[in-house]
Amino acid sequence: MRGQRRVEFYARIARDAHPHAQPSADRFAHAGSHARAGGQPETFGLHRSRESFGTYPGANGIPTSPPCQIDPWHPSACDTPYPNHVDSNQGGPYTYQYQVQQVDGGKMDGFVAAKEAELGEGCAPGNDGRQARSGRTLVDPEVGRRVSPGCSIDVMGYHDGTDLPNYWAYARNYVLQDNFFESIQSWSLPAHLALFSGWAAVCSQINPPNVNSCSSTTNGEQWEQTGQYEIPYLWTDITYLLYQKNIAWKAYLDGGLGSPIGAPFDKVQGIWIPLGGFETVNQDGQYLNAVGNTTTQFYSDAANGTLPQVSWVLPNYYDSEHPQATISDGQAYVTGLINAVASGPSAQWNSTAIFLVWDDMGGFYDHQPPGFNFDALGLGMRVPALIISPLAKRGYIDHQLCSTDCYLKLIEDVFLGSERMSQAGRPDPRPDYRDQESAYGSLLNDFNIAAPPRKPLILRPHPMTLLHR
Repeated sequence: MRGQRRVEFYARIARDAHPHAQPSADRFAHAGSHARAGGQPETFGLHRSRESFGTYPGANGIPTSPPCQIDPWHPSACDTPYPNHVDSNQGGPYTYQYQVQQVDGGKMDGFVAAKEAELGEGCAPGNDGRQARSGRTLVDPEVGRRVSPGCSIDVMGYHDGTDLPNYWAYARNYVLQDNFFESIQSWSLPAHLALFSGWAAVCSQINPPNVNSCSSTTNGEQWEQTGQYEIPYLWTDITYLLYQKNIAWKAYLDGGLGSPIGAPFDKVQGIWIPLGGFETVNQDGQYLNAVGNTTTQFYSDAANGTLPQVSWVLPNYYDSEHPQATISDGQAYVTGLINAVASGPSAQWNSTAIFLVWDDMGGFYDHQPPGFNFDALGLGMRVPALIISPLAKRGYIDHQLCSTDCYLKLIEDVFLGSERMSQAGRPDPRPDYRDQESAYGSLLNDFNIAAPPRKPLILRPHPMTLLHR
C-alpha cells in the first residue's frame, strides 16, 4: 500500500445527538476536515502509495511469494518488492492507461514494465547488456515540473515503520484502513473531483452552463480560476448539501492557492483543490471557504477551538509526498497538523475525527487488485488511509472496502440526516451515486462512541528514521 499526495479531512464528531442523524451516528454532531479526521471531520491529503504499510503486522500487506514483474528490458530477472529507505522516490506513471497495464487483469505484474515505458528506449540496456544511466528528461504531468530521474526504477520499493514511525504510531493507536482504494483509476485531478463530489466529469458546454453536457472522465479539465464563465464543474458537490443544512465547512490550503498546475510549488495547485471551480460553490457564495484559507488559519482555528464542522486540508508540493518530494517533509507536515488539533481545547479534540488519505497510488507496486468496478471510472488501486480520533478504536485494522466515497457517506450520515447526493434537488447526469453503493463499508464501525474519549497522542514532527537522501 503506497500512495502519492495526502488529502486530509477533519470532522467534529460531537457526543450529543444530532437531531437528524441515524441512530448509529447520533453521537456525531460536528464535522471538520484536515488530513482525514473525524470529529470535526478533517481530511488530510498526501500523494504516496500503498507500500507505506505493506509490512504492517496484521494488515493485508506484501505476500511472502509475490509474482515476478514483467520486465521487457531484463526478461530473465524477477523483480520483487524490496525495502527502500531513500527519502525522495521516483515512483511510476499512474494515469488510467498505465494503471490498466500495471493491474494486468488482476495479475498485478505490470509495474516495472509501465515505468520502463515511461522512461523510454533511451534507458533500455544496449546490445552489450549494460544498463543506460542517463535517460531523457521527463515532465511530471501532475505538477508541470521537469525531472531527470536518470534510468532508475524504484516502483518495487517499500517503506516500513523505521521510515514512517509517526504514521505507524497512528496506526497502532487508532485505525488503519487496509482495503481503501482510489475512487477513480487515474491521477490527482479526477481523484480530487471525486473527493468532493463522488464523480469526475468533463462538461462540454459551460458558457452558458449545461449540466447535462457533463460526462465521466479519467482525465478531467483543469480549473483555470479566471471568472464565472470559466467554471467547469457543473454537477453537485458535497458542500452544496452542507450549505443547504447550514453546516460550517472550510478548505485549508498549505501556502494558499497557486496556479492551476505547476509552480509556485509552495502553494496548492488548482488541480489539488478543484472546489473553487464548482458551480455550486460559486453560486452559494462559498468561494472563499474553498480557496481563501491557508494552513496558518488552520493552526489558529485549531488553537482557538473554532475549526468548522467539516474541513479539508490540502498540502503544497513540498509537503505532499508526491514523487520527488520527500517523505520526511510530508510526515512532519501531517504530524504538525494533528498535533495542532490535539493541543487545542479538549472539547474540540474530544469531538474530532481526522481522516488521513493519499490521493493516488503514485505508480508503486501493490499486490492487491481493485475490488471491482462500480462504473467506468473505478475503483482504482489501493492507497493508505488512517483515522485518528479520541473515539476511534485503538490499534484497529479496518478491512472494509472503502474509497473517498465513504467520506461523503459519513458526512451525509453525521451532518445531513443521511441525505444523499441524489436528493440534492439539482440536475445531475452522473451514471451512478457512489455514496449509495452497498458494497462499501461504514466508517462508523471504526469508532467506539460509547467509550470516553482518549487523550491525544502528541508526536515529534521530525522523529528518528532510516530515511536518507
